[in-house]
Amino acid sequence: MRKRSGPSLRKEKRPLKRCPECNGRGVVKPMFYELDCDHCHRSGLVDKETGEGMPMDVLVQQLCLLLNEREQELAELRAKLMNLTGREKANSRGAGGSHYRGD
Repeated sequence: MRKRSGPSLRKEKRPLKRCPECNGRGVVKPMFYELDCDHCHRSGLVDKETGEGMPMDVLVQQLCLLLNEREQELAELRAKLMNLTGREKANSRGAGGSHYRGD
């Protein structure tokens, strides 16, 4: 174990799951109309370990961390896609994807 003499300097990401009350929609439909889900505070997400809704300030932090993580993944995938499409464009000049030699 690592020794620590205080709180963590970074916010730790908590695992989230869909709310079991509203199935991740943020609203419940008792009969004919929709009501806000009180269990998850209209977010559709709860803490995975406890299954309880989180306070709004913690929820905003967790959603921000999740959004930043997904944006980083998307940027990496776009960079990989650009590398792949660049190679294929340069190599698709002739029959079978080979270079055209003028024969």
